[in-house]
Amino acid sequence: MSKQLNANQSIEKGIRIIEVLAHSAGPLRLSQVAAAVDMPASTVLRMLTALIGCGYAYQEEGELKRYGLTMRFAYIGQMVAEHFSIRDIAHAHLVRLAQETGESCCLAVQDGERVRYMDVVEAGQGLIAIRQRVGGTAMMHCTGSGKLFLSQCDEAALEAFVREGNLRPLTPRTITQADALRGELERVRAQGYATDDEECETGMRCLAAPIRDAGGRIVAVLSLSGPVSRMDGERMESALLPAVQRAAEAISERVGGVQAG
Repeated sequence: MSKQLNANQSIEKGIRIIEVLAHSAGPLRLSQVAAAVDMPASTVLRMLTALIGCGYAYQEEGELKRYGLTMRFAYIGQMVAEHFSIRDIAHAHLVRLAQETGESCCLAVQDGERVRYMDVVEAGQGLIAIRQRVGGTAMMHCTGSGKLFLSQCDEAALEAFVREGNLRPLTPRTITQADALRGELERVRAQGYATDDEECETGMRCLAAPIRDAGGRIVAVLSLSGPVSRMDGERMESALLPAVQRAAEAISERVGGVQAG
């Protein structure tokens, strides 16, 4: 077995131990950690000793001698967050998706009761260009991006959203009834993506896939839009949806270490 393979396995074991301790409500005994990661206690002890030596873990004094993580991990997380830009991570994926499909691609985040576009790449006639609507906002109930954000709201938040008069019609196809919106959001949750079928703008369709953080929460949405003449049902299902989902999954892996889904 090569030294590199041994090193890789050691790193994987250490990460598993860290994740077990991070998810625990309190410090754990050595035997508890070993059982949770299904490793010999001697291996776990070696890993924990290394973490303690680097300042990332501690052992309680006294009889229990349980193990836990220090706040050094929070410090590392803060440093990562300070240099984190989801737009920088996602931009190259938007460009590739626009080139692959020939349709416009957007990166959106939630901004109160609207979605805000953080990046927009338009594909047309072989050219890629950034559109001027970066920074603009759109309503949530009639956009694929907005439906994905709404799909993770609890009932109280959804009721407040409806009560504030947010179901205004923009086209004849816009959802304007609370029950219809709830049904649509159930469908979105079940299938893992959202669509806008001429609900925001007549003649335009949209596909949207979620970008998730490490906890599985949707923190941004990648969407692709184009005219109904090109965004027909067969092309959307067989070609465009898989492409959008692949790009969203790739961004999610960079953002939270998880796949969108």
